[in-house]
Amino acid sequence: MIKADATSTPSKLLDAALVEFAAHGYDAASTRAIAARAGVHQPQINYHFSSKAALWRAAVDHLFAQLAADIAPAVTAAGDDRARFAAAVRAFVHFAAAHPELNRIMVHESTVESDRLRWLVDTHVRAAFAFVTSMWHTLRTDPATPPIDETVLYYLLVGGASLLYVNAAEARLLRPDLDPTD
Repeated sequence: MIKADATSTPSKLLDAALVEFAAHGYDAASTRAIAARAGVHQPQINYHFSSKAALWRAAVDHLFAQLAADIAPAVTAAGDDRARFAAAVRAFVHFAAAHPELNRIMVHESTVESDRLRWLVDTHVRAAFAFVTSMWHTLRTDPATPPIDETVLYYLLVGGASLLYVNAAEARLLRPDLDPTD
């Protein structure tokens, strides 16, 4: 993964790519639009990332790295197992609100099996799933914990935490007084 400060060309391209891939999906997102959004020339994409596919992977890596950096300290600072689980959920909700691109990209990619989806699952999603289900298994030893299947729980958490922000336009139409970005 390319490390870049916020004002560097690679960083601008990563941020622009996330917006474009989230809004349009990989196939419909154009490198011309990504470069324009980043305020750079289109050949800079190939110079820094070698291809659109490599830019997509780097952008997704960047986003998941940010997610891990946000969740880890929240979980570490929490007390017992229940508090760690709650802290992880809260941190994910805050991340999903600040970065709706993550779940927008996941929605685009996860509807049809593809090489990109396999890469996403193998590189990032399987570890996130294992993290959540491991904590859930620990909590399930307490009889007060409801007997919810770990896979159902995972998707309830991901969907519940992110859908308001992924579908912000719909939410604003339903509730004009509500700003999901706040």
